[in-house]
Amino acid sequence: MAGDKSKENISGDNSGEPGQFSSFADLLRSQGGKPEEKQDKSKGRGWVVEADAAFDEAALEKLRDEDAGARARIGRQAPGFGPMDTGPPCYSDLESDELELLRSFRVRTIFLPDVLKEVEGLPDNPRPTDSEGRQDLRGQTIFTIDGKDAKDYDDAIAIQELDEGRVEVSVHIADVSHYVRPGTRLDDEALARATSVYLADQVVPMLPEKLSNGLCSLVPDQDRLAFSVHMIFNEQGERESYRVAKSIIRSVKRCTYKQVQELLDGDTTDDALEVEHLRAPLEAFQKWTRRQQAIRDAKGSLRLPSRERKFVFDDQHEVSAIIEAPKYFSNTLIEETALAANQAVGDYFRTLGLPTIYRVHPDKDPEEIERIANMLEEFGLHVPLKERLTGRDVSRLIRAARRKPNADALIPRIMGLVERAVYEVKDHEDVAQHFGLAREAYLHFTSPIRRYPDLMVHRWLSDLLNRGKEAQEELRDGGWSDELSEVAGHSSMQADTAKMVEVAIGDLKVCQFMEPHEGEKAEGRVLRVSRGGIEVQLPEYNVIGFIPLRVIGARPKITGSTLTVQQGRRSLSFTEGYAIAIRIEAVDFIKLQVLMEVA
Repeated sequence: MAGDKSKENISGDNSGEPGQFSSFADLLRSQGGKPEEKQDKSKGRGWVVEADAAFDEAALEKLRDEDAGARARIGRQAPGFGPMDTGPPCYSDLESDELELLRSFRVRTIFLPDVLKEVEGLPDNPRPTDSEGRQDLRGQTIFTIDGKDAKDYDDAIAIQELDEGRVEVSVHIADVSHYVRPGTRLDDEALARATSVYLADQVVPMLPEKLSNGLCSLVPDQDRLAFSVHMIFNEQGERESYRVAKSIIRSVKRCTYKQVQELLDGDTTDDALEVEHLRAPLEAFQKWTRRQQAIRDAKGSLRLPSRERKFVFDDQHEVSAIIEAPKYFSNTLIEETALAANQAVGDYFRTLGLPTIYRVHPDKDPEEIERIANMLEEFGLHVPLKERLTGRDVSRLIRAARRKPNADALIPRIMGLVERAVYEVKDHEDVAQHFGLAREAYLHFTSPIRRYPDLMVHRWLSDLLNRGKEAQEELRDGGWSDELSEVAGHSSMQADTAKMVEVAIGDLKVCQFMEPHEGEKAEGRVLRVSRGGIEVQLPEYNVIGFIPLRVIGARPKITGSTLTVQQGRRSLSFTEGYAIAIRIEAVDFIKLQVLMEVA
């Protein structure tokens, strides 16, 4: 199974962008939909760029043909749905609930023969000629940090301490663009998918596993082609300069978040001792990361606490438990390196005055903010009356909400103040803004194995390095704007769809887990009230269920966090954050809900 689910949640990718939802209904609410719709579905000084000798001008010319626009390429793709040949058995069974869900979202689950034929022609490792014109960094202490189950290592890092408290931080990203060339069926397939889809027990990759887990994965003790961003930071943590170069690297170690955290915490576990030889660079990274966090906080960046449910499976691949995935400081270390590299490359395009695909996180509409602010007032949360909210303002509201018993219900409401992020084409005049990160000209560069916009940024960087001013003029004259805009729009849509699929499959796993418990009584906590009913959290199982209004009473009235209903002559009230005794009535596999009633 390819991929590292934790990478989906790091700040380097999604900070300030709503990404964690307790249920499919919660996700739809965040995007303006209704639960019942489910079935329908710091700039620095200076830059230096070093070129790569390898460049396929003929292939790029093919992509420039009128008939090869992104929309046309996506439209002519043959259906790509079928049983998968990797992962748990349910993903190879066309009649399974899992594959039926993927089919309903039109997820491409298989790679067609013409794509696989192209991939078969690629080597298992870089050819000797591939290193020509590249920085040779194979003698440096470069390593990866990923989740325990990850197989696609698309980023590696290194740090070197300089004089006067300065450090050089290097981020090395798999050079996917060297192998996925424009004009190929492989590229068309990657565009159509636009993203990898990370499920509870499976990954539907953007690229075939020979690339995502093999040739483009920065595995240890193997030569790998990379795109390297070298950045120098002063003692205060501010970036002084950066340079971008094609390189060839050789990772010395594949680390996990857990073992790195144990080392930094001073533990003497076997896992920690295994990375003892990396103590010096890891401690240097720890120091640098804390400075970056302080800078982000000072600029008003929105830092969201990430919560991710993790499913534990038994030998028969049945869900045996649902837990909260651990979050380590070592995750944050990788977050900050990704943020820094993404920003440096965005600044590079902006410095040259060139358009590219940026990650845009706009401000919320003022009228919508006013509506949400009025609603939050009912819960004792005061949204600042100012011309423009910042990420810091939202973070303060979340901290205030965490002091209340119904914090888990209030935080999603507060997140209504935050718009969703999208991919858009911007340039040095129409500068991309990112509300959550409090940054300008921020883009996605660090995950070309699993995101197509990153691959497009890599491809244009290669072109700029190899053809210089000619490529600059071509990108600047606007001839590529339609193509880039089509890619950006499609990638935004696919990213949203992937998130919905991930949440839906997670809810399916919850239903499968809870079905044997139908009829049982349990102690719960009122999570959220609405005129439609009550969401209830069951701590014993770490799941969320729903009590429809029809089984509670009639004439609902909501006052702040309390729902009052009439049951005959009785008046019943339910308040968010308070205990409730329930009975698990049924599991609805159509609505993907655990239905309950008051015990």
